[in-house]
Amino acid sequence: MQRLIRNLYILAFILIIVFFSAWYYHYHGTNQQLQQNARMAAETSVSSKCEKINGWLNKHTRTIEAAGTFIALQQWSEEDILVYLKSLLDNNNSFESIYFGTPENKMINASGWDPPPDFNLKKRPWYVQAREQGSTVFTRAFTNASNDQVIFTIARPVYCPEDKFLGVVGGDIRISRISKLIEAAGNSRNQVDGEFSFLIDGEGHMLAHPNLDYNPHGELVTFKEMYGEKQIESIENGVVRLNLEEKDGYLAFMPIEGTSWHLASFIPFRVFTETADRMTTEFVFAGIASLLIVIMFLAYNHIHVHKPLLQLENNLKEIEVDKDLSYRLPEASNSELAMLSETINSLLDKAENYFNRLTENERKLKEANREMEKTLRKLTTAEEALDYSEEKLYYLSYHDQLTGVYNRSFFEAKLKFLADDPNYPVTIISADIDGLKLINDTLGHEAGDKLLNNCADILKEVFDNNGILGRVGGDEFTVILPLTGKNEGECLARQIRYQVAHYNQHNPKLPLSLSMGVATAENNHTPIKKLVKQADDLMFRDKLHRSKSARNSVVQSLTAALAERDFISEGHIERLENLCMKFAERVNLNSNQISDLALLVRVHDLGKVGIPDHILYKPGPLTEEEWEIMKLHPEKGSRIASSSTDLAGIANLVLSHHERWDGSGYPLGLKGAEIPLECRIFSICDAYDVMTHDRPYQKAVSPKEALAEIEKNSGTQFDPELVHIFLSLMMKQNKMVKQNNI
Repeated sequence: MQRLIRNLYILAFILIIVFFSAWYYHYHGTNQQLQQNARMAAETSVSSKCEKINGWLNKHTRTIEAAGTFIALQQWSEEDILVYLKSLLDNNNSFESIYFGTPENKMINASGWDPPPDFNLKKRPWYVQAREQGSTVFTRAFTNASNDQVIFTIARPVYCPEDKFLGVVGGDIRISRISKLIEAAGNSRNQVDGEFSFLIDGEGHMLAHPNLDYNPHGELVTFKEMYGEKQIESIENGVVRLNLEEKDGYLAFMPIEGTSWHLASFIPFRVFTETADRMTTEFVFAGIASLLIVIMFLAYNHIHVHKPLLQLENNLKEIEVDKDLSYRLPEASNSELAMLSETINSLLDKAENYFNRLTENERKLKEANREMEKTLRKLTTAEEALDYSEEKLYYLSYHDQLTGVYNRSFFEAKLKFLADDPNYPVTIISADIDGLKLINDTLGHEAGDKLLNNCADILKEVFDNNGILGRVGGDEFTVILPLTGKNEGECLARQIRYQVAHYNQHNPKLPLSLSMGVATAENNHTPIKKLVKQADDLMFRDKLHRSKSARNSVVQSLTAALAERDFISEGHIERLENLCMKFAERVNLNSNQISDLALLVRVHDLGKVGIPDHILYKPGPLTEEEWEIMKLHPEKGSRIASSSTDLAGIANLVLSHHERWDGSGYPLGLKGAEIPLECRIFSICDAYDVMTHDRPYQKAVSPKEALAEIEKNSGTQFDPELVHIFLSLMMKQNKMVKQNNI
């Protein structure tokens, strides 16, 4: 405890030292920063005012140059020149006068001043300087001959286009206007208190100063005469620190463009240091007050805190927690420490209670440990499941998700690896499923996916994990067989053919047809990539030989599936064929048309094998989405027919058998005679048979009602001429039936 008290006093002493050190460095840093701010303020002041003066002088220079350009044209009389100069003078009140002097000592003055007889232009400073320099000049300040004002002149020599000297044009401006301009520039930027600016020429004369009243008959005051000798080597663009008018500050210089003048701005340093000095005084006062407070606090703390704490420390040493928890601290005289003693005694009471409950807590801890062991076992199981998921993800990244064989990316990586280090002989077998697109388009992708899986199962069974089998396209498989010769490869291909034939015997509704190519490289003369291309070429050649038979096999399977379905009612196809043949004879169709019509009756609904059963056999009306799916069956049927040599001739009839006479049918929207004649005959006969026999969602009507409905749709759904013939045919047939019944 005593060491703690000693440390507190040391800490207080350190804090005092840190406080005054921080104050010193703060004061020093602030002073440096304020000096820099004053310097920057002087630079900013002179820069902004120079910019203002330069702009003002450039404006008036352009006026004099415009007058020179006007006179140089030599198209004007003296009266014209005088009028022009007067207009310039009227439009710019900064000029006292604008005039033009010629080599013949003639002067045209817009202000109306007439020179005395002894007036000699060639001795005037503005004339001499402009003539000698050959360009626009600013003269030093001088007393004007006309009104005894201190002025300066902007003058420019005038030359004709042949470079002949015509004279000098000039304009007089009072020095007092520069003073007002400097004052206005300072007011526009909220200048610092005590700041002032002045203008001096190349000889050090004060051209403009806020504290000077100019005597028109006296000489201009110089900088040295006004301020005495200062520590300045030269008047140039820069900043120096000096004392002006009993004020320490920064004086910034900057030249005026095109002249020998300099503008100077003085910023008193006191303006920036007043705040810092005031802050320093306040800081010292606060530091002394804080020091007194710290001393008083330490004294109070020693009497009322440290001594009672030492007593409390001695009492705490009497506590032996590991031996006797019954000891309690005596009451302290200090109220705060009395509360602390009560708190410690209360803690001792609780410690005693906690000690008694320690055994119970230990028992509970052991039970919790057992629970943690159970949780650990569960976490181990979860970790094993996570490892399994990672293995499954790795498997999916290199395998085709549908068939389970390697995917294209893995296959190509293996192919590249094998190309770098082949194991000759190497055999590659390329296999492609025939007619898969036709099955996808008609029976749907589920049937196509099933066929792909069956094909993959056959290939996996034949190769039995020998080689690298991959699905490299939608319907294409390729296997790489290292260390496999040509005879072994051909043997494996024959085994695949055998397995496909065995599969087709047991799956006649969805047969599988494979085109294959087998290529073998016995040595490194044939690169692996070239070997793959050879296998693909042989596969495509095989596909050309097998394509017709393969498609016919698929179409025959679909036709068989159609035969097992009677979409409308039992015997619909037979009745419809009989009715169409009678109608065809009545309209004198030729034999080819009759054959096509009979075949159309048999396969017109071939596309419905690809329509889902829940839509095809729905007992009620179809929804809009279901009807859009149903309307696809003519296109599906047409694609199936186009794939068969036996049905290709009527593919167009299958596509058009739901077209209407008025063009509102589907899928092509054909109109009138654009619809094939066989389809127009078929649509009338089909509608009649459907209406006169029961359907899942509608009862049959009488033949008379059916004929009336067909006649009602004549010219819209049906060909009106064929409707007339059909009505005549059916009425005659119905009459004969009634007579036979009698």
